[in-house]
Amino acid sequence: MKRSVIAGIIVLTMTMTLMTGCGAAADAGGQASGGKYTLEARTYPMRTELDRSGVKEREITLYFVNGGDIPYVALTEYMPFVGETYKDDDISCPAAEYEITHPVKGHTMVTRTDNGSSMDIDAEKDTIEFLAMDVFVATPTNNAPAAILSLGDSGVGGVSNLFEDDDSSYYRSGETLITYDMSEYLIDFIEVDGECYAPMQTINDLLISRNYKMGVFTGEEVLVSSVSKKMIDEMYNAPTRTMSEEFAQYNYNELRFVMDHYYGLKEQHSIQDFGDFFGQTNLTTDLAGTDPRKFDTALRRLTTKYLDDGHSGLLKFSFMGGKPDPNSEEELIGKVNDIGTSTNELAFSSMPARDVRYEYYPDQPDMDPDLIATKSPWVYEEVGDTAILTFDSFAANKVDYYKEADLSNPQDTIELISYANSQITREDSPIQNVVLDLSVNYGGAADAAAFAIAWYQAGAARITVRDKMTGAESVCSYSADVNLDGEFDPDDGLPAEVSKYVLISPSSFSCGNLVPAFLKGCNNTTLLGKTSGGGTCTVMTFTTASGAVFAISSPLQISTIRNGSMYDIDKGVDPDFVISKYDTMYDREKLVEFIHSLP
Repeated sequence: MKRSVIAGIIVLTMTMTLMTGCGAAADAGGQASGGKYTLEARTYPMRTELDRSGVKEREITLYFVNGGDIPYVALTEYMPFVGETYKDDDISCPAAEYEITHPVKGHTMVTRTDNGSSMDIDAEKDTIEFLAMDVFVATPTNNAPAAILSLGDSGVGGVSNLFEDDDSSYYRSGETLITYDMSEYLIDFIEVDGECYAPMQTINDLLISRNYKMGVFTGEEVLVSSVSKKMIDEMYNAPTRTMSEEFAQYNYNELRFVMDHYYGLKEQHSIQDFGDFFGQTNLTTDLAGTDPRKFDTALRRLTTKYLDDGHSGLLKFSFMGGKPDPNSEEELIGKVNDIGTSTNELAFSSMPARDVRYEYYPDQPDMDPDLIATKSPWVYEEVGDTAILTFDSFAANKVDYYKEADLSNPQDTIELISYANSQITREDSPIQNVVLDLSVNYGGAADAAAFAIAWYQAGAARITVRDKMTGAESVCSYSADVNLDGEFDPDDGLPAEVSKYVLISPSSFSCGNLVPAFLKGCNNTTLLGKTSGGGTCTVMTFTTASGAVFAISSPLQISTIRNGSMYDIDKGVDPDFVISKYDTMYDREKLVEFIHSLP
């Protein structure tokens, strides 16, 4: 049912002299020269779905300057909500808390009370300065802010209590001060009577996107959701419209800011400035225009065709242009033009479809044949002395595996590995070889990938990450309670005498690339197949001010360490032994014969 703005929107029109960073010098009274602005406050419904506890409803006050339509928020009102986006009862993570002060006229200082990091907004110069930015945007329980796993007192992500790190882990902080000059993007901050007002989309991009949340103002309500939730689809209940010139300019410049500072592969793409890159790819007119559908199509072309890194892409068209018909001629042609030329798409499509692979599989009584081509399998099988685990994504779906794990019917990576470990280590087990089939694994949850590495390495899942934006680095060595007995001990790893293999291909991407990259050359592990598909950065999801949802490769770059130096894994990892024929990969009898033939 379509939701409308609450009855009797509160409209408070206040004519004030504001300090604003438009290049005007402030006089002794702290006023921008010649600057009088009208600030209009309106109260809207706000719905949030931040964790597993469900949708919550509240109200939010947005502010509009000089009759414009760019929504601003007051920091004293909005920052407590930003802190809520860090709260997660599943891992006993509290909300982040902030103190807001004004040390110098025109400056608003937001300080994290739990760790002392801060954000300083200068409303006259339109700058934002972060003291220890990695720490400022980290969850309160995260002891290594650049790490891809947030290891708290009660677990990691949805994998409660299954990990611990050891003394070999370390964290190197990045640049102490990070300053963004938002005037380069024509983005204004406003201060009046000790209150700082900032564009809501800018604050969301800076503070909640790093925490995997996204927000949209539809003109009728504000929706904020975890990227894994579907509530954001409800933005399509809002009426379509074109953008005003002012809004379109902000929409374009905010996108420029996000891409300049959050796209993790700028160096690999030889991009210095995305404003220039938009011009070089003939995207500027549509990205800076008022037509939301043209903007969305240009954003899809940017992320999928020109960046083409496998992680970046348009996830949802904006509500302003409306939800497109996927079968329309416009969309079909657009997908061919924008996606059909993707080198990653061509590489993935060259791999056999899942149903082709399953021609070689033995009967699986628990599997629905109609779902084979669309559902990621969680299959454990034994072929003579070889155990083979097949799964096409890394997933950790349970809140507490000690209470909820169902090893009789594995439905995610944790359950499958735990079940496999129990079978491989059973009394009189015939298993001498173990194979992880990641040949059509496109990635997924990093905590599940760490679980697999810890299992193969008997408690030494060493994950290294570099933050390209701040220079921070983390090297974390994780142990996992694979057998779910509440203890971290040698029983959580494969026996030393078991030979370990990983099956890879160009479709082994993201976490499907991370696992073989970290296992290559380690502890009796051998890679089989073809060179993996790469993918070195974690994914961040953003919304544009116009409501489009898109993903990019983030500044958090997964790396391997050689001689103390970090190297990204974007080019993929080569197998130790090449398997060029699919029937050798997927006819399990032939695969086992191949393994037996190895020196």
